[in-house]
Amino acid sequence: MKTTVTIERLISQPVSVKGSFPLSVAKLKEFVNVAWSIPFYSTAESHKVMPILAAEMNDLNPDRNWWKKKFPGANPFFHHCSFLQYYVAHKNGEPVGRIAAFIDRSYSERTVQGEIGWIGLFESFDDDEVAAALLDAATQDLQQTGTVKIIGPARFNANGEAGLLVDGFDKHPMVMEPYQPPYYTHFLEQWGVKENDWYAFRMTHESASAYMERLGDMRSRGQDLEQRLARQGVAVRSVKISDWANEIARVKTIYNVAWDTSVHPQFELFSEEEFDYLASGLKMIAIEDLVFVVEDMTKPDHPVIGMAVTLPDLNEVIEEYDRLHTAYVPSTHIYGLSDIRRDLGIFRLLRDRVKHRQFTQCRVFVLGTTRKKNGIDAMLYEKTYLATIKMGVQLASGSQIADTNPDIYIPLSHMGKADITWRVYRHT
Repeated sequence: MKTTVTIERLISQPVSVKGSFPLSVAKLKEFVNVAWSIPFYSTAESHKVMPILAAEMNDLNPDRNWWKKKFPGANPFFHHCSFLQYYVAHKNGEPVGRIAAFIDRSYSERTVQGEIGWIGLFESFDDDEVAAALLDAATQDLQQTGTVKIIGPARFNANGEAGLLVDGFDKHPMVMEPYQPPYYTHFLEQWGVKENDWYAFRMTHESASAYMERLGDMRSRGQDLEQRLARQGVAVRSVKISDWANEIARVKTIYNVAWDTSVHPQFELFSEEEFDYLASGLKMIAIEDLVFVVEDMTKPDHPVIGMAVTLPDLNEVIEEYDRLHTAYVPSTHIYGLSDIRRDLGIFRLLRDRVKHRQFTQCRVFVLGTTRKKNGIDAMLYEKTYLATIKMGVQLASGSQIADTNPDIYIPLSHMGKADITWRVYRHT
C-alpha cells in the first residue's frame, strides 16, 4: 500500500508586523522533538549532540505571549521577522521531518532588491518524498509572500548556526556547530545551488606551534607585538565574569561595526535585545581566562576596539552526561520528568566543569577588531593559545569562518586544518 506524506503547519498566523507568532507550547515541543526521531542520529556513524531541551524550547519559541516569556522563554530574533512558519512532516501517522521558513526584516543584501526568505531547522528521514515535501512547502509559502531570493539552511543567520554540514561527518561538533546526516546534502542539492561555504579550522597546540613560534621570534628580536601595540595605546585584558553585564555593554558597541562587512555573508546587525539574550546564555559557559577585550587607552572612556571569545565545549559536557545515563528520549508531555532530569543533570555537570576549568575542547567563537592590519588579531590568537595551554585544552575549533574572509581563514590555516565545511544554498 502506497504511503503519503502530510505536512502540518504549526503556526496559525505566520504573518506578523509585531514579530510575535502564536504557537502552543505543545506544538513547539512537537517541532523540537522531531530531531530525536531521526534514525541516523541513533547510529554508530553519527556524532550528533542533542541539545539541552529547555534551551532549545527557549530558542525556538516565537510566541511573545506574556506567560510564555517565563516558560519556555522567547527568542528576540523573531521580533524582527515578518513571516514565520514551522512545518512537521508525517508519514503513516508518525513525525518524519521538520523545517522552518522565515523572512527577517533586518536582513538584506547589497545586491538584492526585495525580500529574502530563509529555510532552516531542517531534519528529515532518509526519504526523498519526505524531504521534497518539506522543502516544497517552505519554498512555496515564501514565494507566495513575494520573496525574490531564498537561502538556507540556517539557525537563524550568521549570528547563529549557518549552513548544512557537507564535509566532516566524522568530526564531533563543538558548541553551536551544526551537525546533520550525510544524506541531507542530496536533498539540498536538488533544491538549490551553493551560495557560500563556512569552515571550521581544528587546531591543536602542536599544529599551532609554528605560528606561535614566529611570534616568539619577533619578541626575541625586540619586536614584541603586545609591547608595540601598548606604545600605540592599545591594551588587552581578560573580562571579569563578576562584571559581565558591564563588560558585555562595552563589547556590543563594536560587534556590529566589526562584523557588518562584505566578508561576513548572512550577517545581520544584532539588536540590543538579541545581544543581551546571547550574552546571558554565554555567561553560563564563559570562562574569563578565555575571553579578552582590546581597549584604546588613548581615549578617556577606553573604548573597546577588539575582542576574542573562546567558549569551552558545552557538547563535551552533554556527551559525557548522555554517555553515563540511560538513553534519553524527550517526554511526550510539554516538559516531563525525564526532560527535567536530563537538563538539570547537564547543568550541574556544566557548573562543576566550568568552576574547575575541566575542558579538553573549546571553540573560538568570536575574534575580531575594528582596526585591521596592525597585529591585534595576532595578539589575540597568542593570548588565546597560551590560555588554552594553561587550561589543559587539547583541541580548539575556529568556526564558523566564511570562505569570503581571507583575513581570518589564512592565519587560521597556518594554525590548523579546515576539516569541516558547511554550505549555504540558494534556491533555483
